[in-house]
Amino acid sequence: MSQSEDFPSTFSIQTEHLHISYFQPDDPTHTAFLVQLWTTEDFIQSCGKPGIVNTEKAANFLRNHVQAGYKRNGYHQFLVSLKSHNGATLSESKPIGIVSLIKGEPPNAYLRPDIGYTILPDESGKGYATEAAAGLLDYAQKYLGIDGVFGFCDKDNKRSARVLEKIGLEYRGQRKLRVFGGNESAVYALKGMDQDLKLYGIGDDE
Repeated sequence: MSQSEDFPSTFSIQTEHLHISYFQPDDPTHTAFLVQLWTTEDFIQSCGKPGIVNTEKAANFLRNHVQAGYKRNGYHQFLVSLKSHNGATLSESKPIGIVSLIKGEPPNAYLRPDIGYTILPDESGKGYATEAAAGLLDYAQKYLGIDGVFGFCDKDNKRSARVLEKIGLEYRGQRKLRVFGGNESAVYALKGMDQDLKLYGIGDDE
C-alpha cells in the first residue's frame, strides 16, 4: 500500500467551520497553498524565511517530511480548510492554514508531540487557529491515544499563547530548549505532565 493510500485524500477531522485533512504532495492545490502560506510576512516574521519557495520544493517537503511523519507516528502537519457553507465537503472548502502535532526523534527532540498552527493573515483573528488546534487535540486524544502534548511559542507571542491556553494547556514558564538550539521559549503543557517535564529535561538546566 502506498503512502497516499495509507493517508487518504478523503480523510477529514471536521469541526464547526473547518476540515482538518492530510496533506497530499501530488495535489497542486496543497503545494501551491503551502508556498503561499509560508511566504507571507506573518510567517516569515515568526519563523524566518522558508526554503520552500516553489511547488516542487513544497511537494518534496510534503512527501519526505510530512507524510513520513504520518507514517512514523500517525500525525504531523495537517491542512486546515474553511467550509464554504454549513455542511460543506472537504473538496468545497478553502485552505486557510496548518495545524500540527509533531514529535521528533531522540536525542534531538522530545518524546511527547507539540502542537502548532499557522493561519493565513486574512483569516487570522477569527478563532480558526483555536478551533483547529482543539479539533486536532481532541482527535489525537480519542483516536491516537495521545495523553500528553506540549506547546512552545516565543515569549512575546501573545496570540499563540492565548490559543494554547484556550485548548487547555498550562503555562509552565520560560525555558531554554535544546530542540530549538538552546533558544528560550514559553513552555505550555497539558495537565498532569509534571513527570514529562522532568523526564525530558525541560528545565532551567538545559
